[in-house]
Amino acid sequence: MEKRILKGLLIMGLFLVPFTIKGKYTKDWIIIFLLKGFFSSIMDTFLTRQNKVSYPKRFLPEYFQINVLFDYLLFPITCVLFNQSTYNSNVLGIMIKALLFSVPMTVIEVVFEKNTKLIKFSNQWSWIHTLFSEMLTFMGTRLFIGLVRKYSK
Repeated sequence: MEKRILKGLLIMGLFLVPFTIKGKYTKDWIIIFLLKGFFSSIMDTFLTRQNKVSYPKRFLPEYFQINVLFDYLLFPITCVLFNQSTYNSNVLGIMIKALLFSVPMTVIEVVFEKNTKLIKFSNQWSWIHTLFSEMLTFMGTRLFIGLVRKYSK
């Protein structure tokens, strides 16, 4: 079951990339995509080495302890979509949308944690940590690209 889920997520992610990273602000979306992949992998490496989160079934287990599919493809795509949806939003709108993007992702992670071997949380990690870390990374990338836009004019 886990292999089918991973393959399905990989196909979905690869299918979405060309539709997500296009348009008038392609450079911004590429920056966000790459930045999010970089920071996700650092955070995930820290969490897996601290034994807070583990991925018993994952892509390339002989090379990575982290969830490379999520860190380098799915979360970056979602982050680009978040930034696209908040392009003209004020701070409150950005915070609300960060919550709206984070809640479904957290729910999916909890379902996977309870019903599959794709992710396992330790006693030191819970869905609330996931929710807040996802919200913070969404808002952090939005702040970063906002600063890039402001100072590159």
